[in-house]
Formats: sequence, structure tokens, C-alpha cells
Amino acid sequence: MLTDVTEPYTCQAAGLHHLQTGDIEEHAGGLNGWDVRYNQLTLGRFAGSITELRLDGMQLIRDRANQGMIKNGAAWDGAITFSLPLAYREPSLYCAGHAIDMQGMLVAHGARLPELRVPAGVDLLCVAMDQDQLEQVLEQQQRSISLRQITQCYDFPAEVQRELAMLITSLMDVQLQQGLALLSHDPIRTGVRDTILMQLLDLLDNDEAMAISPNARKRIVDRACDYVLSRRDDPPSIVDLCNRVGASRRKLQYCFHETLGINPVAYLRTLRLNEAHRALLQAGATTTVQDVAACWGFWHLSRFATDYRQLFGEKPSETLRRRRQSDRH
Repeated sequence: MLTDVTEPYTCQAAGLHHLQTGDIEEHAGGLNGWDVRYNQLTLGRFAGSITELRLDGMQLIRDRANQGMIKNGAAWDGAITFSLPLAYREPSLYCAGHAIDMQGMLVAHGARLPELRVPAGVDLLCVAMDQDQLEQVLEQQQRSISLRQITQCYDFPAEVQRELAMLITSLMDVQLQQGLALLSHDPIRTGVRDTILMQLLDLLDNDEAMAISPNARKRIVDRACDYVLSRRDDPPSIVDLCNRVGASRRKLQYCFHETLGINPVAYLRTLRLNEAHRALLQAGATTTVQDVAACWGFWHLSRFATDYRQLFGEKPSETLRRRRQSDRH
């Protein structure tokens, strides 16, 4: 339960804003760019927090409160909103007469947000995405999603919910404690945005047909590989890759599995690990492992170290140590 009320924390460079609230009106006013009204339903003093991260065309809001509420209002103009619970105590949220369980995601136009009743103890993630940018991505990836008909509730798997919860906790809570070092790096911010965007689009487009001939699959994979190899010094994100070849992540993944037996995300990660390896071998006297990891888009240091050790047979710190020793001789 949230009880402590502290001063707001803002880091403009990282686009991160955190606010602990002790009143429901203060809480409603903490959503930057939104015009919302909250009514408290359950008994007791209010305690909550709002953590906001702004990326390119995307706003992430983690909204936590100890009291049940009814929410009304609108997001900023031109936004498409995705609302999904990361954790709560009661079995359901309620929206327009429908119960939304733990594996439910509500999608709506920002100007026409439906009324939402949330239980006490809710931990809600809201993602607001610029509609024009979203339409551009859909067009580039040749997806058949209609944003005019998008308002509804979608199911999402428990593993996706866990992944998003871990990502948001790592980004927001951990970064506030550790001084926002990772969020100051553009590759980290791009990687976060692309990861969340692709997961949301896959949830909306979960019935995509995979009736693709072997020759067509091979052409898609060849285009993707050629594009990645042409950018060894600047490996593209998965969104860049999907946009380039005109396919959704699910279709691209299917083509890679059927043609090469490898996941395209793993393929990109391997390229970035190799670039990190080269950077460590060329590191300057003050360069750290975290500097290199962040430069190549790895925001989870322990996972980076594990993947790096599996690929190269040594820890990144050991590679850096070898570099330092070679300089001394």
C-alpha cells in the first residue's frame, strides 16, 4: 500500500516524471496532457503515485492507487490509448458494463475514453500513442488494423503481462533509484518504445494469416538480412526491420523460423552483442560496461551479461579487463 507522500521528481533529459499523491484531485491532475475526473469509491485516506515516461510519439503512464475509483475524461488530442492492469487485488475492472479481467487490454481513442471503474490497489499501465505515427507504422508493415474500429477490449497472454510488468518496473522504479543513467541513452529509449509498440500491435493483430509460400518467406528473410548487414555500425530495431520489409513482427518471425530456424529478435540481439564486444575491445580508459551496454540498447544489465557470456564465453567485464591489460603492456 502506498502511504508516503514525497516531492515530485522530474528529469527532463530522460523524459521521466514521478509524483506521489495524497489526494485524489492531486492524482487526477498528475496526468500531463490529460483532462480527467476521478471519483473515489472506497473508504479511507487516498495514497497513490503517477510515473510518466515520454518517448518519441509515445507516453507511458504507470498509475497506482490504494483506493477504488471511477475514471472519466480524455487523453491528449490525436492519441490512441492502451490501458492494461499490471496488478490489482480484485478480479476485474469494469468498463461500459463489461468486466475486464487480468488478461484484458482496453484500447480507445484518446478523445473518447470510456468510463472506467478500477478497484483498490490497482497498478495500471496506460500507453498513449500518436495516431498519425501509429498509422504510418501500420501502413509500412502492411497490417490490416483499422484505427476507426479499434475501440474494444483485447485479451493478452499472461507472459506478455509479466514481460511488460518487468520492463516497466525496471524502467521506472529502478531508474528513479539509480539516477536515470540508462534512460539518457537514445538506443535505450528507442528500444523501449519499439518493444512496447510491437507487443501492443501483435496483440491487436493476433489473427494474422500465415499463408505465405516458401519463396515469399525466403524473399522477406533475404530483404531483412540484407538490410541488417548493411547497417552493421547501426543495427536497426525490430520496428525498423518490420517497416523496411513490410511485415508485422509475427509474420517476420514466422518467415525467419521457417527459413533459417532462428528468431529475428535473437538475430538482431546477436548483432548488437557483437557490436558491444567490439566496443569493449576498443574501450577508452573511463568507459564502463554499462556505458557500452546502454550504447547498444541493452537496458537490463544482468541479462546483457548473461547473453554476452553465453555468446563469447566470458563476462563483458572480463573482455574489458583484457582490454585494460593489453594497454598496460
